[in-house]
Amino acid sequence: MTSTWEGRLLSVENLTVRYGGYLALSEVSLEVREGEIVCVMGANGSGKSTLLNAISGLVESEGEVRFEGRRSLQGVPTHERLSLGLAHVLERRRLFPYMTVLENLLLGAYLPPLRSERARALERVEALFPVLRERRHQLAHSLSGGEQQQVAIARALMGRPRFLMLDEPFLGLSPRMVLEISEVIRTINRDGGVTVLFNEQSVQHSLGLSDRGYILESGRLALSGTSGELLADPRLHRIYMGLDAA
Repeated sequence: MTSTWEGRLLSVENLTVRYGGYLALSEVSLEVREGEIVCVMGANGSGKSTLLNAISGLVESEGEVRFEGRRSLQGVPTHERLSLGLAHVLERRRLFPYMTVLENLLLGAYLPPLRSERARALERVEALFPVLRERRHQLAHSLSGGEQQQVAIARALMGRPRFLMLDEPFLGLSPRMVLEISEVIRTINRDGGVTVLFNEQSVQHSLGLSDRGYILESGRLALSGTSGELLADPRLHRIYMGLDAA
């Protein structure tokens, strides 16, 4: 960890999460600087989702989570973290299945300061995901998996976040949809100024999309570095034995 806060949007220090007697995350530290795309990788059960859930306040944790300089998020409710500009797209989308696409999207701008900008925000997300305009009045559960993922990301973007976390954004998607959503992530980062932290199992694709990465193994931080450094590190392939390390 660097000693200066300049440019650092998120800092996680010695984060620990326990589920009863099970240690899910043990003293994990990482940082995300403004304007970056950063990935967290690891096998199933390595603690990737737990890390994101702790950052957004969905699970209790020990350690420190700081946002925008030195502002501590410990004890701050999840909805208040959202109002600070931190959004989280949960694994498997978590849409309201019997609400329409439009209704799901509008829920992303439910906070009072956002309501006056909903029309403009809707226009922006439908430009990113044109199919959602066509599906506005379709029930969310009737969409394909890829379309549901687009709704989930668009709903988060309706809140105009500065920092977006994506939990397994490519899980179960077709190769074509993976490429489309990857391009949207690049676009919102490059053109929209949204800093992105996502978790994923696929090494090659994740590091190809990211500036830097962190590797979790059994709830502990095993490796970190730039995408190029990690791809060249033989320890990465040992950790990922049997997974997509090619």
